[in-house]
Amino acid sequence: MPGIYIHFPFCIKKCCYCDFFSITDMKNTGKFNKSLINEIGLYTDKLDSKPYVSTLFFGGGTPSLMKPEELELIINELKKHFNFTDALEFTVECNPGTIEKSKLEGYEQLGVNRLSIGIQSLIPKELEFLDRIHSPEEALKAIETGREAGFDNISTDIIFSIPGQKVKDIQYTLENLLKYKPNHISAYNLTFEKGTPLYNSMQSGKVRKNDDEVDAEIFEYVSDTLTDAAYEQYEVSNFTLDGMKCRHNLNYWNGGEYFAFGPSAHGYINGTRYWNHRNLKKYFDLVEKDSLPVEGSEVLTKRQLLEEKIMLGLRCEGLNIEEINKEFQIDLIAVNQELISLLTKDKLMENGNQKLRLTRKGYLLSDEIITKMCAGLGSVE
Repeated sequence: MPGIYIHFPFCIKKCCYCDFFSITDMKNTGKFNKSLINEIGLYTDKLDSKPYVSTLFFGGGTPSLMKPEELELIINELKKHFNFTDALEFTVECNPGTIEKSKLEGYEQLGVNRLSIGIQSLIPKELEFLDRIHSPEEALKAIETGREAGFDNISTDIIFSIPGQKVKDIQYTLENLLKYKPNHISAYNLTFEKGTPLYNSMQSGKVRKNDDEVDAEIFEYVSDTLTDAAYEQYEVSNFTLDGMKCRHNLNYWNGGEYFAFGPSAHGYINGTRYWNHRNLKKYFDLVEKDSLPVEGSEVLTKRQLLEEKIMLGLRCEGLNIEEINKEFQIDLIAVNQELISLLTKDKLMENGNQKLRLTRKGYLLSDEIITKMCAGLGSVE
């Protein structure tokens, strides 16, 4: 069943590492809300039915800047055009520096049932380096406030391998975070995306990335620590307590469909991937002219779909060999027999019960393994 992604593009401050579309000029938030509602109507007017959706995710940007009454207008518009399942997973991303109990209570009354809180670190100098607007105390208080507001599904993000970071630093963040037992933890390796201030600082020599050995050491520590704390690692960067997996992201990783609204949002429906303009003025102009703000689209080839299935599956819960062989008319094990044998021998991959998946050790080399798996497909079309 499809999900819905809404992109809210406003932030109080732009983080140095962030490659997502966001702006700090808040004067057009009211216009954005109206345009978003209009875009939803324009898109759904082309549908011949009222689709059921099982997940709704507000990302950004900083969606927690929205007032409950603003969120309500958008939800009401979505309900006109989509059927929400009774078990809808409804997530709002939150910056700890924007959280108030009354606001979260308003979200909860509107049906939001999952918070994703961007903590990133509990060390002041690391938060300063990342350009975060909150303190460690505000980050932990955000979890408490979420619980007090009625949320029993709280996810937290942390970032590791910040330049100069040692295992003892991530140890401090994890030890303090685990005292609050968030239901879900996403632990991301800091990436240097082209065009970001962080990337430019690296290019100019002001910042040096950690070397691969330090990256691996920190990743293994994070994985081991969270596993020992009873968290299940169900994707390279994602850990869940008591089975509270993010169903919205699982839908992405399993190749499911999703509608998308807002500037820069990407959707995938009926075999076609589409993406909106990454420019707020262009977004406004098109919607005002009753045109969808879609910048481009593509229909994936069979080969692209197979490679994407391998990439997403190996990063997540594994590949169902029988399903893949049937869908793509191939023998995945046979075409990659030598590589799979070597990986299983080195305990980087497990091959059993018609499931091919990476081990925790294999996750460390996931990008390299995925590249080799796809290259091994040869001329498969």
